[in-house]
Amino acid sequence: MEAILYSIELLHRGKYESWDFSDERVRDAFFKKVKERFAGKEIKDRNNVEDMAIVQLSATNLQIKEKNEVSQVVPFEWYDYDVFGEMLAFINREYNKQNKSIS
Repeated sequence: MEAILYSIELLHRGKYESWDFSDERVRDAFFKKVKERFAGKEIKDRNNVEDMAIVQLSATNLQIKEKNEVSQVVPFEWYDYDVFGEMLAFINREYNKQNKSIS
């Protein structure tokens, strides 16, 4: 039996938040929406930045295969740390709106 979990993750200074999605298309559209909202705030030069100054936004496909083998695909973007609170609030608000419209 194989299972695939689709999620968006936000990581900053050890703080971790995750949101699950029913399928890849829905998750990808949401990931794109967040990236568009925070366009221009990405970290361009990833070589000269400290870990503590990064907010990582990622879209995860976690595939659990038979015999508990795991495969993971994780496209991600890095943002300057000062957007963490605003990004977290945006994702929570939009995720809750999306889930209410589905139910």
